[in-house]
Amino acid sequence: MMPKTIQEVVKGKIYHAYGFQLASTLIVIGNDGLIVVDPGSDDNSAKDTREAFAKAAPEAAKLPVAAIIYTHRHPDHAFGSKGWGVTQDTVNSGKTQIIASENFVKNLVNDVGVVGNILTQRTAYSAGYLPLGPEGPVHFGIGPTFGAGPVSFFMPTVLVPGDKPLKTSISGVNFEIFPAYGDAGDDEIDVWLPDFKHVHGSETVQGETFPNLYTLRGTSYRDVQAWMEGVDALLQYAKNADTYSGSHMRAWKGNDFIVDRIRNYRDAIQYVHDQSIYWMNLGYKRDQLAEKVILPEPFASDPWLQEYYGTVAHSVRNIYNGYLGWWEGDATQLARPGFIELSKQYVRVMGGRDAVLDEARKALDAKNYGWASEVLTHATRSDPNDMQARELKADALRQWAYNQTNIYWRAYGLSGAGELNGTLDRSKAWNFADPAIVAALPTTQFLKTMGVRLNAERAKDAKMAVQFDVTDTGEKAGFEVRNRIAAFTEGALPAAVVTLKGPKAAILETAMSGKLAQGVDINGSRDDAARFLALFDVVTPNGVNLLLPPGARLKPNLAKAKSE
Repeated sequence: MMPKTIQEVVKGKIYHAYGFQLASTLIVIGNDGLIVVDPGSDDNSAKDTREAFAKAAPEAAKLPVAAIIYTHRHPDHAFGSKGWGVTQDTVNSGKTQIIASENFVKNLVNDVGVVGNILTQRTAYSAGYLPLGPEGPVHFGIGPTFGAGPVSFFMPTVLVPGDKPLKTSISGVNFEIFPAYGDAGDDEIDVWLPDFKHVHGSETVQGETFPNLYTLRGTSYRDVQAWMEGVDALLQYAKNADTYSGSHMRAWKGNDFIVDRIRNYRDAIQYVHDQSIYWMNLGYKRDQLAEKVILPEPFASDPWLQEYYGTVAHSVRNIYNGYLGWWEGDATQLARPGFIELSKQYVRVMGGRDAVLDEARKALDAKNYGWASEVLTHATRSDPNDMQARELKADALRQWAYNQTNIYWRAYGLSGAGELNGTLDRSKAWNFADPAIVAALPTTQFLKTMGVRLNAERAKDAKMAVQFDVTDTGEKAGFEVRNRIAAFTEGALPAAVVTLKGPKAAILETAMSGKLAQGVDINGSRDDAARFLALFDVVTPNGVNLLLPPGARLKPNLAKAKSE
């Protein structure tokens, strides 16, 4: 998928761009405007796509963008609209419609404000930190590369119901935009173009790979049965289609081929789901499922179901957790020593730190990289600053990663190795809470997420109520700090002793930075306002370790080099 290609799917009417970034972009030519499905991850990548489209269809490319369709909220899809020439003025005037699921914003707020920091880091480990090449990713499983330029975001102006299709005409082209559960859960939407018998499956069919029924970068439960039903919904449209496109693939032509591909994809999902449940009901544990459930024929040799992006092994664990939760029924999981203490006891019974390292070296020599990583995990948890153990584990993870064809497994192994030995470059990661995204979201919905940043220790004796008054949007919200929590109230908070008033940009800057921004007026004590803001931690993206506990030091010579 590396060549940058503008594929003419329906002559003179529908084009599909892939190879320019992680997500593919569908371009539909209307009577007096373009309809762009998934503008992309960033403005630069979108601009490159647009310029290539201009060469393929020069007259059509002169048309303004009449609509942007976000198939879902993920960062490779919805944040490049400015690269297509869309502005806030064209959106406000109605010249450009922004179409998305009714569930889009609430799910995006969760990703950005609630778990944005850890999602940023885990996504960076899987895609953002490593350059393409023999010592990094050789592809990204569902596309060639991940764009990381400046982003833009416009709030949806047209919402697709979660339970029925939206039928509309845009620039003379008929659309049926329908909900079909997929990679993004319940904010996934697909597109049917009846005039051209073309269907766009977004990430209901994720791409030319086995789907990520669970993503290792982290997500709430992806309902695998609902996903299968989403593919069923897509299949009903596909049965009438002559052409097909998706968010991470090249377009398909021919009804028989399209139906066969989608049905096989659907059946593979059901097989993994049903067999996981089958063995769970016989008492098999979560990790046992990863050994027990494997794809049989005809799926195993299907070139469109190879495990480049999703894998059965990490998906079945998600199914177990989704139905039963983390506990496997063995009280040992409740009785065992604490997280760090458990590793210390393992190191002790294995004969001490030196014996653990000797065992790891033997495993490395035997190319048993998984076992070497396992025993060294206990050594590095017991003493996170044991650089010799960290170097050995880094070597084990790196060598293991080089043998993986799945992009997530490879990238996490290589990024983890970089964390351990201090060579990981954390300067290029995607930020889920990019200011351009935060600025467009409803203010009170984002403010509500502040509660998860409350430092409970600093707030142990705090009792106060603070109001936010957003002067340019008319929004009001507030927090009552009590019992080491920050209880959120939408609207006016009568008990507030301090009110922070100001325009949206200043209020958001205050909430994110922990400092009173210019333009914010205070009704009440300035000292009380400062004390309130100081109760919340300021999150810095890319500063979280995934393998080592907080406070573990860098490799000494690297730390010294960085300080110099």
